[in-house]
Amino acid sequence: RSEIKVKSVYGRMEEGGIGYIRITNFNEETDRDFAATLGKLQGEGMKALVLDLRDNPGGLLQSGVNVAKHLVPKGPIVSMTDKSGATETFSSELEKVPFPIAVLVNHGTASAAEIVSGAIQDTGSGKLFGTKTFGKGVKTAVKLTIAKYYTPSGRSIDKVGIEPDETVEAIGAAGTNQLEVAEAYLKTVISQ
Repeated sequence: RSEIKVKSVYGRMEEGGIGYIRITNFNEETDRDFAATLGKLQGEGMKALVLDLRDNPGGLLQSGVNVAKHLVPKGPIVSMTDKSGATETFSSELEKVPFPIAVLVNHGTASAAEIVSGAIQDTGSGKLFGTKTFGKGVKTAVKLTIAKYYTPSGRSIDKVGIEPDETVEAIGAAGTNQLEVAEAYLKTVISQ
């Protein structure tokens, strides 16, 4: 029985030097694949990034944190407080985010995907476009909540979700209009 690796990162270069990376979930391979895809796009002259986290149900917290380390400036990414009140904080060491970021989110964006988008929004390293996220900011074990997650500004995601900076309802199943709005924003930032 060979191990089946499920690809979770897809990237391409869009018009005007805008890189596009979609992450479908956060698994053991995601952070490594994301770093490789990001490096490839930067090698192709990427000036800005669209990170598509729509319909990403989350997955491994550590994988999400490792992706955020490429996109969030030095400081906290997420803190996790357990039932006893003990807090563990995961941080970034990145000196400066080298490009503008637009993140696509929707109601299917949950858990680790909300942690990444919340950290990007709270630190001002990027803007969120789309619709409000799912609101699953807890770690559970057999339906028992054992910890709550908080964004860098101290927001709890659980049952609240994250409001995008600009609400853009999807038109059609693909929601191409959301991508177009995000790219238009990045083009404006690049041209300044």
